[in-house]
Amino acid sequence: MVMTRAWISDLGGIYVKRGSGVEESPFLPGTTVRDVKGHEYVFLNPAYVSRLLSEYAERQELYRLHLTSLKPINPINAPTPFEERSLREFEKKGFEASREGAAAVVGENGKRFYQRIRPLQVEKSCLNCHAKQGYKEGEIRGGLSVSIPMASADARVGRSRISLVLAGLAILGIVGLSLSLLLRKVVLAPVAHLHQVASRLMTGDYSARASLETGDELQDLARAYNAMTSHIIDSYQSMVQTLSAALEARDPYTAGHVERVSKYAKAIAEELGLEGRLVHQIVMGAILHDIGKIGVPDAILRKPGALDGDEKAQMRLHSAQGKEILSSSSDFSPALRDCILHHHEHFDGRGYPYGLKGTDIPLGDRIISVADAFDAMVTDRPYRKGLPRETAIAELKEKAGRQFDPQVVAAFLKVLGSEAA
Repeated sequence: MVMTRAWISDLGGIYVKRGSGVEESPFLPGTTVRDVKGHEYVFLNPAYVSRLLSEYAERQELYRLHLTSLKPINPINAPTPFEERSLREFEKKGFEASREGAAAVVGENGKRFYQRIRPLQVEKSCLNCHAKQGYKEGEIRGGLSVSIPMASADARVGRSRISLVLAGLAILGIVGLSLSLLLRKVVLAPVAHLHQVASRLMTGDYSARASLETGDELQDLARAYNAMTSHIIDSYQSMVQTLSAALEARDPYTAGHVERVSKYAKAIAEELGLEGRLVHQIVMGAILHDIGKIGVPDAILRKPGALDGDEKAQMRLHSAQGKEILSSSSDFSPALRDCILHHHEHFDGRGYPYGLKGTDIPLGDRIISVADAFDAMVTDRPYRKGLPRETAIAELKEKAGRQFDPQVVAAFLKVLGSEAA
């Protein structure tokens, strides 16, 4: 977008044939031209093009662009409170130190948006329009921000819920028709089984599957039921991955980290012999365990060195912020939200945010804690190289009973041993 604006500015503006949706800007009066055939062409400057593209994006419910300045010509370009704070900070630091911009989660009319703003620098071609505002070449004249609605994931969850309800109604209709046609007592047991599976799914047990060997239409129905269930679960997991991708887009370190932690957590849970419902819940918690970092400022999230006391305190808020994000949708179970909230608790009670101790910490969090810590130790970070695998294993053993649940550490070491074998 910035390059598009620069191109238009270098050309001194562009002309577009007048028509539906293309009218002369009230802030550029008298700029419309007419060719020898009587066709009119409207003059568009970079600001006007930015606004038109933003309108396209908003109609698609993708995002909203906003060109803003501390000295706007058009009142519609007046900065929001977040934009104003950012622009003043940009002016203090200068363009080179501010070119990465700033980001925050902001509220608007009861909705939340992830908003990022980057500074715009005055170039020679910009002075054709902005010299009268007192700008000089090289200065920051304003910024371009983008607001991404965080409700899109909730909308996807809502669509999945509707699909589940419609599929459930279709299944009930098919079952009712089968009962009316067969009129046999043998139908009652398969129907009861399907009802039980549906009840488990509605309570969050996504491992539930129908298992019928009747050799008739009911067996075909069970297969269709399982296929429908798998499709809905895939949609749910896709939504979870979308939330995770939103974080990975901000923090390059998390790219791959989430996948590895969820893989480790699943292996540990299965080694401990947990039932499928709990394994699935723990995997989802591992995928989303750091989603609260989406609200952590970039200056802290991407800092190449160690964090100071205030920065550590702000970083520690990410577990509570993650739970708050998931609490906006009823499709995330309380147990899954707790996997986000408590994965930094320590077995000896010295963790955060509540200092839970021992088995008071949910088992899913104790599992995610070990998987998360191991991957963090062996992975390169902005401020240090990853540790050798053997060193990380020794660290887990040394902290078993203090930071980590000894039983979980033992299960993880078995998993790592089987991988090596």
